[in-house]
Amino acid sequence: MTLPRGSVTGDRSAEEVSRRTADVLLSPLLLNEELGSLAQIHITYLAKLNGRSHSPSCPQRGKHAGDPVTVSLTAFRADLHHQRACRTCGGAELPELSPHQRAEADRLERLLPGREEEARRRAEAERAVATRVRAADAIDERAHRILVGRNWALADEQRRAGGRPAGVLTAGTSCSEGAGCGAEAQLFFEPRTLEVGFRCEADPAHGWHAFGEGEPMETWRFADHVKYDALALIAPVIADGDESWIQVYGTRAQDHRTVTAKLSAFDEANPQPLELVLNVRCGLCDQLMALHEWKGRSEMAYACEHRHADGRYHHTDKETVDDAVDRMLIRRLDDRSHWALAPELAPAPEVLATYVVHLVAKLEIYDAHIGAAKADRLLSGLRARLSAQLGQVREIQEHGAFVVAGLDAFARNPWRSVSTRGLQSFTDLGRAILVERVICHREHVQVSTRIDRGTSIHRRLRAEELREEIAATREELRNLEVELAGLE
Repeated sequence: MTLPRGSVTGDRSAEEVSRRTADVLLSPLLLNEELGSLAQIHITYLAKLNGRSHSPSCPQRGKHAGDPVTVSLTAFRADLHHQRACRTCGGAELPELSPHQRAEADRLERLLPGREEEARRRAEAERAVATRVRAADAIDERAHRILVGRNWALADEQRRAGGRPAGVLTAGTSCSEGAGCGAEAQLFFEPRTLEVGFRCEADPAHGWHAFGEGEPMETWRFADHVKYDALALIAPVIADGDESWIQVYGTRAQDHRTVTAKLSAFDEANPQPLELVLNVRCGLCDQLMALHEWKGRSEMAYACEHRHADGRYHHTDKETVDDAVDRMLIRRLDDRSHWALAPELAPAPEVLATYVVHLVAKLEIYDAHIGAAKADRLLSGLRARLSAQLGQVREIQEHGAFVVAGLDAFARNPWRSVSTRGLQSFTDLGRAILVERVICHREHVQVSTRIDRGTSIHRRLRAEELREEIAATREELRNLEVELAGLE
């Protein structure tokens, strides 16, 4: 019989009881384990392409619904059909219930009002949070425009600022110049002129950089926690009594400091047991270059955070590095593609297991302390990278490093790989496995592989080749000697 959804009155007819039974058994507010013996009853339904379920006799099923299917209630709910059930028919056709099953349904029915009230309160709370976050984001965006100081975007803010009292607001921070000065610093904000300033107590030139020719323009290069300290100085002023920004982002600067300090302390106490990314170094200062989106573009680049003697920063596009690496690897593996599968290149199983523990612990620290700083672009990118690394390591544990890196396919047919993908013949993991070091100079990229002449792997592989050649030559010599003896 079809049991459509409906309301229940004090004097319930059999049809109304049936409707309410369908409401109860298909309610998303109940857990599968709460259904008891009712979970094993079999129901009949058909599903449309959009996933909505209907009973076979439902007038709303349409022309494109599938054929009727009979499954257990547990299987129906496991496929989440109860969350998108038709409101007209209830989503399925249920059988007649035994007296014991009817009693179980009545028991579950008494649970629903409380669950519905709880769901309503939760939905209201979520809507309130979403409204508060939208308001906080709007204030934060305005504060960021003031911090950046783009005059074309500040006309409205300047009109609002006219009625504010004159004076300068200050806040303490710390300098993040270069690799990290760390000295005490001061932030300044004038609410009427919307001017923002910064001064490092150790060196007033820190944080300020000259741009342009002739008479250069001094620009404050804010970053990391200093930016959030500045926004915390600006936002409460322009919020004009709106508490949403304080409620959402009030602890962001401190959360940023805390999570970065905790992660740094973890890295210092627990050296990373394995690197599955390219070791890319700056050719000017030998510092490790980090991979990220360059200046807001979609292209990726390796960048050195150190300002060099010429006053410039240094970056190299990832595509340039990949091309240089792939060219070198193709030359090194010419007629020796099987060298890419040398056992020494694959990380040991015990190292992989240690790396999994390391990544899980680091992710737990991140999640426990990120707080209001979770929207930070660099920090959120860090978590995404850690999660991706964890997934990759587990995949390597299951399938092997060479399979995950695609090196097995390259070894089987290297020139097919080159012809179908151009010089981009290796994956990021494949490059990391085969390459020892990449040095990015201003004008060129220098690549050292783990199979270069003189390395231990090269000596072993070449010695193995020579032994095979010697054995083949000796066998050929014996054959020639036999042939010569026969001729004599």
